[in-house]
Amino acid sequence: MKSLTQLVAQMVMPRINGMQLEDPAYRQEIEALVREGMGGFILFGGTVERTPARLAALQALATTPLLISSDVERGLGQQLQGGTRFPSQRAIAAAISRSSTPDAGLLQSMLDAVRTETRAAGIQIVFSPVMDVNNNADNPIICTRAFGDEPGVVEWFGSRYITGLQRSDHKGRLDLLACAKHFPGHGDTDQDSHSVLPVIKADRARLNSVELPPFREAVKDGVGTIMVAHLLVPALDAEKPTTFSKKTITALLREGMDFSGLIVSDALDMGALAQAYSQEEIAVRSVTAGMDILLHPIDARVTINAVVAAVEQGRLTRTRIEESVGRIHAAKMRLGLFDTAGTTAPDIDYEKHRNLARELSRRALQIVSGDKKILPLGSDSAVCFMLDDDAEGRGDAFLRALQIKVGTFSGTVLTPDAELQQTHLDEQLAAADWVVLPIFSKISASKGRSGISPKLRAMALQIIAAAQTAKKRSVVISFDSPYILEQFKTADLCIAAYDRMDEIQQAAAEMLVAGSRVQ
Repeated sequence: MKSLTQLVAQMVMPRINGMQLEDPAYRQEIEALVREGMGGFILFGGTVERTPARLAALQALATTPLLISSDVERGLGQQLQGGTRFPSQRAIAAAISRSSTPDAGLLQSMLDAVRTETRAAGIQIVFSPVMDVNNNADNPIICTRAFGDEPGVVEWFGSRYITGLQRSDHKGRLDLLACAKHFPGHGDTDQDSHSVLPVIKADRARLNSVELPPFREAVKDGVGTIMVAHLLVPALDAEKPTTFSKKTITALLREGMDFSGLIVSDALDMGALAQAYSQEEIAVRSVTAGMDILLHPIDARVTINAVVAAVEQGRLTRTRIEESVGRIHAAKMRLGLFDTAGTTAPDIDYEKHRNLARELSRRALQIVSGDKKILPLGSDSAVCFMLDDDAEGRGDAFLRALQIKVGTFSGTVLTPDAELQQTHLDEQLAAADWVVLPIFSKISASKGRSGISPKLRAMALQIIAAAQTAKKRSVVISFDSPYILEQFKTADLCIAAYDRMDEIQQAAAEMLVAGSRVQ
């Protein structure tokens, strides 16, 4: 019989850094946690050449098999070098027609690739799909991570992600567990829970018609895990954040939706909770509310000791702990982690998967305003003003592709600190047939805002106006939030790319010059 500490340890899933596993000292720290009975880890980073072997070695040390999870919303390449990076969920929704049988097959091929690569790497839980309905254009953290801003679109794609990722083998074992996140819906906020506690102000009727339906559908599809967001949703619980809310986690999700899988917290070190509560209180209140897995705590041992102490003090019962551990054990059984027979590593055709990513990238580009008949713009001469909102120089793939395709080309990178002289602008436009304004404004944790800085917006409008005066075509492309384009409809063409991966940047350059894949 396991001790209380051993049981609680099964509920805790701290961070593991794949690249650091090559360092003996770091590896010893993680091995110590494994020997103490940790239930699993959330993996960040690594390589397909080395990390799978390191994870296998950790599994060999574990008395009870580990659950290894990872954020691979965009394929294994999002985390492991050498894995295939696929477009964002919003880009996939743009690339795939729901009424097309061939498109459905293309989507399934992508999911097969993600599933095969991810399980071969030693990962069993994929924190995907995002089931939020992104119905707030100023959302700084969901945005293109969501399939869209309509519940029906989110439900359709989410259903296919779940069933595609959770396919079973001939013995009925699942390759992966998918995860619907971020319950009960992180789409309608302009705040980021990595930094603050966002408030969802929708009433219960609106929640039932917009935010909650995708999660209900996910439960019907048999999703293995659901991640609870750090939010305050007064319509569900006016007093407690969702992470601590028994009304939300147990009454609504577990009982109301009849969800029998694993309920996992969002990262417990995020500012939404960590700024207001101690890590001990975060752990105890989360378990009290009905959480099965405590993800990414600040300190795994502190978290375990806090829950054990809460049981000993009568704040929690051992039965409550055993319920979650039973569900975790059942999930490990479904994944075949207790099977003693070795499995043969599959031969993975990464080049085939990369070609698939390129095809989806070409399909993802969408014209959202303007006249597509002006494409192709031609390859004689062009000028590019890259709007780099984060000053990170992430548009190199687009610039290189245009330089190759356009005879006379000049490129200028504008950051929020840059200055734009009208005389210089007029000179550049005079020497070009057309002008393109690619926008890079990343969607990332703790950035705190969505969209583009006011100064860059003003410069972009100045460039578009100057192009109109000079009778030159202007095209704006957003490689991140599509909602940015609403501000630039005076341009001749606005194109949403939904993702900044190199393949999409290259496809966008091809569209401008050759007019390929015009939607």
